[in-house]
Amino acid sequence: MTIIGEDLPDVEDTTVEELRAQQEQLEQARRDLAERAREERERAEQQLAAERRRAERELARRQREIDDAERRLLRTERRLRQEAASSGRGVDLPPRPRRRAARRSDSELLDAARAELDTRVPRLGFAAALALGAGLLLALGSTLSADRVEQEQTQTFTVLETAQADLRDAVSSLDTELVRYATGDPVPLDDAGQLASVTAALEVLGREGIDPYAAERLAEAGPELSGDAVSPVRAATSWQDTRQDMAYAVSPWEVEDEVEELAPGSALGTLLLWAGALVLVVAAVVLLRAGARVASAFFVLAALATSLLVVQDAQPGWRRAVVAHEEAADRPADLQSVVEDDLEILVGLRTLAPWETEDDDYGYWTTEYRLEESGADPDGTVAQARADLGRALTEDGSQQQQRTAALDLVAAADEAREPLEADLVTARETVVVEATTGPSAGLLGAGLGLAVLLPFAGLGAESLTRRRKETP
Repeated sequence: MTIIGEDLPDVEDTTVEELRAQQEQLEQARRDLAERAREERERAEQQLAAERRRAERELARRQREIDDAERRLLRTERRLRQEAASSGRGVDLPPRPRRRAARRSDSELLDAARAELDTRVPRLGFAAALALGAGLLLALGSTLSADRVEQEQTQTFTVLETAQADLRDAVSSLDTELVRYATGDPVPLDDAGQLASVTAALEVLGREGIDPYAAERLAEAGPELSGDAVSPVRAATSWQDTRQDMAYAVSPWEVEDEVEELAPGSALGTLLLWAGALVLVVAAVVLLRAGARVASAFFVLAALATSLLVVQDAQPGWRRAVVAHEEAADRPADLQSVVEDDLEILVGLRTLAPWETEDDDYGYWTTEYRLEESGADPDGTVAQARADLGRALTEDGSQQQQRTAALDLVAAADEAREPLEADLVTARETVVVEATTGPSAGLLGAGLGLAVLLPFAGLGAESLTRRRKETP
């Protein structure tokens, strides 16, 4: 019975739901402890397995060292006995213990380690996968980098550049017409009611392969140079506009775009070639760190063999041809640009400063840096014609003298332009040859074959070398 004043624990009423909740909490705590214990056990097993593998590798390494030392000792003993026998002298060597035909392993652990680590190439599957992936990348990259355009695809490039050369002839005719107009001898119009130079330019722009809209602006050129119906300033301005329309009816950037379209190979092919070489280098590093030196050396040789593919993809001949073509295309245009500047002074569209009219090494008529830098006037005939025109204008010569000097300048520029146009044709033909000629099939086959076969040959050689080392 309860005694008044006795210290007893309080009795608390607990419902069934609360008891069930407490039981579930206990069950959850038990499961958490079991899961934690399982994870700790797995972690401990992994650590033990890692320690076991390290121990196996160390035992195998030490056993190989012992075997190597024993083989060296036996070879030394055999050599000494042979030398003693050949010299007829006796040799006092300790008796050689009979070697057991098949030495037993110190333990099953050592046998398993040696069998696994000595005869099997480390990272074999990973290295083989890398070699296969590199081969696929190099094969696809070689296919893309060997891509070339067909001969028919170069027709637009040839048509545009031929049209540019013919338009330069039309520009030269227009310059002649301007000189005659400016010196009091305007030219008559042809049957089409146009200047002969404009008609020739329209015929060029009407050829197949040229944008038909290129002739629209030129067709609006007026016949101002055929008479005295307009002022000299208006006629000179019309000449300047018409000349510009002729020069840019087939623009230089159109030709540059066509050259870019003819570029051999592809950027993706180049990227794949370098990616394949990088994969081979990575595989070589992996094998070297794993101790497979023979296989690693073969992978390095395969990576070096990809240089045959990269050299073909670099296309040095194409790049040299494009640069030479750009330089050759600039020279005729630079020459006619110099003539344009001089004729602008003749018709009054440009005025020289006093110091430019002086007849010295720095005068306008005796200096033209564009001709000197581009080599467009190698024999100096254009420079002499410019000096004569400058002398006629500076000394206020008659219209006949100015006409003769200006026409001589246009004729000298045309004569100097002929070899430049021939050089441009040669440069264009070189670009076409480089764009349509494929890479050397022999170098591509050799590079791709070595890059694909050498890695697998290296893995086989590594495996064979390891097996020979294990043979007693």
